[in-house]
Amino acid sequence: EDIDVFKKIAASAERGKLDFIFVGDNLAFLFGGHPGQMLRLEPTTLLAALAGATSHIGLVGTASTTFSEPFNIARQFSSLDHISSGRAGWNVVTTTTNEAATNFGRDTMIDHELRYERATEFVDVVQALWDSWEDGARVANKETGQYYDLIKVHELNHKGQFYSVKGPLNMPRPPQGRPVIV
Repeated sequence: EDIDVFKKIAASAERGKLDFIFVGDNLAFLFGGHPGQMLRLEPTTLLAALAGATSHIGLVGTASTTFSEPFNIARQFSSLDHISSGRAGWNVVTTTTNEAATNFGRDTMIDHELRYERATEFVDVVQALWDSWEDGARVANKETGQYYDLIKVHELNHKGQFYSVKGPLNMPRPPQGRPVIV
């Protein structure tokens, strides 16, 4: 939980020419679990801080489709991609423990098959939100005052089995177009 230690690790990995650093996550404290798995900062926040301490290493963080919403995840990883100049990656997971479920108002975990059905739609929605701004949609013309090209920004209007998301994302397309999915 010491940000300076994380910055040193990230800088060392970058000097060692590693392709990316990975920050896992767990949405519950498991008594008896390994401290490295239980005591950690939230990944996208940590990676945003590490983006400023590095210049080219990829920044991959875990986010759960079970206890998140597609719009928020699309914004978080798009923001990380902008902050890092195109180095963000999302480790897509479904959460598995009942301990995590109890942190989100549930007594038990959602069935395995249902979690993966939801995750598939979740990822599709996130990618569609990233695509809701076409390349070049952000104009930012100081002379005319035009910020974006209305023709290149699209509502999603997704109505699926598990999610209903109007969109578009309220920020321009990520530098990578779509952050890497792991």
